[in-house]
Amino acid sequence: MKTRFTAAMGVAAAGALFTGVLAGCGTTDAESNEALARAEASARPTPEPTMTLRPCPGGEIMRIDPAGGYVSIKPDCFDQAVAEAIAEFPEPLPAGMDWRIELSNFSDPAAGTQQGQISIQDGVQDTTVAGYWLCAWMDSYLQALDSGDAAGQGHSMEYLAKYTSLPAIQEHMVNPEVFDASVIAPARAGDPALLREYFKGSCSSFTR
Repeated sequence: MKTRFTAAMGVAAAGALFTGVLAGCGTTDAESNEALARAEASARPTPEPTMTLRPCPGGEIMRIDPAGGYVSIKPDCFDQAVAEAIAEFPEPLPAGMDWRIELSNFSDPAAGTQQGQISIQDGVQDTTVAGYWLCAWMDSYLQALDSGDAAGQGHSMEYLAKYTSLPAIQEHMVNPEVFDASVIAPARAGDPALLREYFKGSCSSFTR
């Protein structure tokens, strides 16, 4: 939040005319609202990844892809692209969980990779983060289900139901309504079998 220096100086410039009037007043509505806004902002810190991120040489994440001529992510800057996607992600992880996405070191010569031959489309970082978020809430849902925690199960499902409406999924996932109908909807209706199978198959690298 920007400090409102201009407003403060404007009040001071008005002189002592208002001093006696304001001295007897308590906290104004504007001050109460500002204090509340500050408290809410501090309670929602910007999420940061807890995994180790490799530096992005030069700071420029994008490049003109050498093969296709379109804009893509530099292989050795994918870590930074993921970190930015985490910071911009609109939904929280379950309580007590951190961002621990496993990232490949595309610039490691031992991996036998050549950066000029690697093409990472812009948007992969966003779907990677959304996928981790999905797995985190699936894990939370299944834990609640298996422990008989109906409230926790319902809370997790509230977030799972948002998956296909996430900006990254809307932009990059083909037919998100199919996923919603085949995985999320049955679980909401009381049959979590397909959600459990999806979690086992697609979230095997998920780190709690």
